[in-house]
Amino acid sequence: MLKKTILAALALSAVLPLSAQEPPPDWDPGYGDRFLQTASPLTNDPGLFQVLFTHRFNQPVNEAGGNNLFGLDSGANIGIGLSYVPVDRLAVEAYRASSGGDYEFALKYTFLKPTLQLPVAVGLRAGTNWLTKYELEDKVGFFGQALVAVTLAEKVTFAAAPTFVSNTPLFTDVWNVPLMVQLKLGKGYLATGEYVFRNADLADSVGQWSFALEKSLWRHRFAVWIGNSAASTVDQTMAADYGGGVTDSNLRLGFSIIRQFELGKRP
Repeated sequence: MLKKTILAALALSAVLPLSAQEPPPDWDPGYGDRFLQTASPLTNDPGLFQVLFTHRFNQPVNEAGGNNLFGLDSGANIGIGLSYVPVDRLAVEAYRASSGGDYEFALKYTFLKPTLQLPVAVGLRAGTNWLTKYELEDKVGFFGQALVAVTLAEKVTFAAAPTFVSNTPLFTDVWNVPLMVQLKLGKGYLATGEYVFRNADLADSVGQWSFALEKSLWRHRFAVWIGNSAASTVDQTMAADYGGGVTDSNLRLGFSIIRQFELGKRP
């Protein structure tokens, strides 16, 4: 009996150092590859294919009233997005918004992934928008975004996305900086807010704000959204000229769904 105990102790002493040398599991800051309308610095795991569905009702709650179910009976800017991560840190993305028949194609690369010791993420996203339904002389524009996020106390994330857009429905060469904040509420619940500064060149323009309560499950996310603008693409958002201009702070309703599928075997 004593001999067996000694052998078990020796085996345990040999295993413990090996376990201590194993790298810790990846730390998850919670925000995934996007916040609300704005991309995050992160990409999904390699081999993951993602489907995004966004629904932003156009009619404000106060204009709709209860007879129109507070805007739920109105039309909406509906978006369908697809993304795939062929290799680590690189995402290929496509998205279409029903308003303007607006197509958005982008590549995103994560330069710095957050860890528990350094909870900072840095990425770069660039692409093009194609406004197929608008009567515009130039329907194609290009954009670039620097994406930065930092998480404090493993609970609160602050992020910014300095953005340049070459062409929007009403403007050219637009600069803006969306700001995001997200709070982990526990049990997969997240509270996220976004703010985009007003366009000083657009008369009566106001800042665009949005907020969502989100539930995150294994490869599935669902968010109930409120905000004052139904814009969902980079070119619709940055110049605040969605629907002819975001000039009020009325409340609109919406939701988002994200679903992920594994197409390739992860390394």
